[in-house]
Amino acid sequence: MPAEQDMNQVLMVDGNAVAGGLQQRFGRDMTIVGTRCAGCARSAEIGALMAFVRGPGAVLRCPACQTAIVRIVETPAAQYVDVRGAAYLRFRRSPSR
Repeated sequence: MPAEQDMNQVLMVDGNAVAGGLQQRFGRDMTIVGTRCAGCARSAEIGALMAFVRGPGAVLRCPACQTAIVRIVETPAAQYVDVRGAAYLRFRRSPSR
């Protein structure tokens, strides 16, 4: 493995690292939301993605092919969530009471 790739692996944590911010914005636990990578078609929950959080925002990558699935940037005026790397996000419905 090239040294650059090793450094990227060292800097990555799992998607749970951004759970609080996502829950604040979406009002629900986003770590259990399913997604499919648009690059390799691997399915995973947001919490299982690889998170790079040492920049001006956060990038959640596919653990299989490292495609950027979710990008999150916060500015003084807004928070941007880019999901172009996801084929879909799957929100399970709460069971009926």
